[in-house]
Amino acid sequence: MVIYLDVLAAVNLAMDYLLLLATARIAGVFVPRVRLLIGAAVGAAYAVCAVLPATTFLQNGLCELAAGIGMVALVFAPCKGRLVRVSVVFGLVSCACAGAVMALGQATGAMLRVGGAYYLDVPLRVVIPSALLCWCASGLLFRGTAGQNGAERPSAQAELTFAGKRTTVHLLCDTGNTLCEPVTGRPALLLDRYAAARLLPSELAGVVSGLRSDNAGDQMASLPDAWRTRFCLLPYRAVGQNSGLLLAFRLDEVHMDAGKTDCRLAAISAQPIAGGRYDGLIGV
Repeated sequence: MVIYLDVLAAVNLAMDYLLLLATARIAGVFVPRVRLLIGAAVGAAYAVCAVLPATTFLQNGLCELAAGIGMVALVFAPCKGRLVRVSVVFGLVSCACAGAVMALGQATGAMLRVGGAYYLDVPLRVVIPSALLCWCASGLLFRGTAGQNGAERPSAQAELTFAGKRTTVHLLCDTGNTLCEPVTGRPALLLDRYAAARLLPSELAGVVSGLRSDNAGDQMASLPDAWRTRFCLLPYRAVGQNSGLLLAFRLDEVHMDAGKTDCRLAAISAQPIAGGRYDGLIGV
C-alpha cells in the first residue's frame, strides 16, 4: 500500500485538533486555538514518524500512550490541578473516535487507519476541496445559530504579577459583576483557585487548595505571618445566595490586553468560573 505522507499529516492534524477541541469542551476548560493547533501539529508529526521504516517502533502501544499523554500535557499545561481529569477525558474521546473509525472501516471496506494513525487513501487534491465544501455547507446550514447557545462570551486576557511571579489568565467580562474594594471602590478580579495557585508562592498552596465557599476567614487566619499583610477578606453578595467573604490578595501589576484597568485586588473563588472555561471574571 502506498502511503502519501502529506495526506497522512493533513488528516491527523485535523483529527488531533478536533479531538483536543472536543476534550477541552467536555472537560470545561479554555485553551487558546493556537495551543490546540500546536498540539495537533505534534500529533501529526508523530503519526508521520510512526510509518517511516526506521521508526516503526513508535507504533507500539506504550509509545502511543506516551505520545498522547505528552500531547495533552503540552496543550493543557496551564490547567494545573486538572491534568488528570483532562487526560482521562482525552483518552475516552480518542477511544470513542477510534472505535467509530474502525466500525466505519469495517462497514465500507476502506483503510482508515495505518500504523495507529488516521488515514484516508485519497490524494490531497481531493481531500482539500472536499473539506472546503463541507466547511461552506456547514456555514450555510448552521448560520445564525452560533450567536445563541454556542457563542463565546466577551472575554479578555490579563497578565498578573505577584511577588515576582507572573501568569496570564483568560477572564470572562461580566456586566453583572460588581465586586470591588469596599474602601476605594476600585473593581476587583475574581480568580479560579487553580489560576490563583499558578500565581501565588508555593508556601501558600495549602491555603488555596483548602479554600471553600464558607471558610475564607479560617484560611485567612492560617496564612503565614510574612504574607498576611498582602491578603484581606472581601465581602460579596450574589443573586440567590447569602452574602459572604472571599479571600483576596493585592497584585503588584495588572496588564489587560483590552486596555488599562484600576484592578489591583484579586479575590479567589473556590468554585470554577463558568464551568471551568475561564480563569476568572472581571466586571465591565
